[in-house]
Amino acid sequence: MRFLLDTMLGHLLTWLRLLGYDTLYNEDLSDDELLETAKNEGRILITRDRDLARKSVKHKVETVLLDSTDVVESLRKIQAETRISLIFDIDRSRCPDCNTPLEKLSTNPLRWRCVNCGKDYWRGRHWRNISKTLEKLNQQ
Repeated sequence: MRFLLDTMLGHLLTWLRLLGYDTLYNEDLSDDELLETAKNEGRILITRDRDLARKSVKHKVETVLLDSTDVVESLRKIQAETRISLIFDIDRSRCPDCNTPLEKLSTNPLRWRCVNCGKDYWRGRHWRNISKTLEKLNQQ
C-alpha cells in the first residue's frame, strides 16, 4: 500500500514510514498535482481538506478524509478505511526522511541504516514512545 499526504499531514509522514508504508509528502504540490500523482502512482491520498476529497472522487483517486489532528485517531481511521493492519515491524520500516527501506546492520542486530541517505536508526528511548502510541492505536 502506498500513500500520498497533503500539506496538512506532515505529522503522519514519519509514522506511516516507520510502519513500513511507501509514503510521499511534498508541500509544494497543488491539489491537481496531488490528484495526478496519486492516480498515476496508485497511491491512496490522505487529506483533511474536504474540497480535495470531493475532487478526488471525480478523479477516481482512493482517498481517506481525516477529521482529527491526533496521530492515534488519524492512524485508526487510515487503518479502518484501507483495511490494513498498522503493526510496527522495524524490519519493514522505511527511512522517515527519504522513504527508502531500512537495512539491518550485520554488525549490530539492533541498528538499521538507510542505504540512500546514510542515517542510522537504533532502539533508544524513543522506542518506548513509539510502542506506547501504537498500543493506543490497537486498543478499542
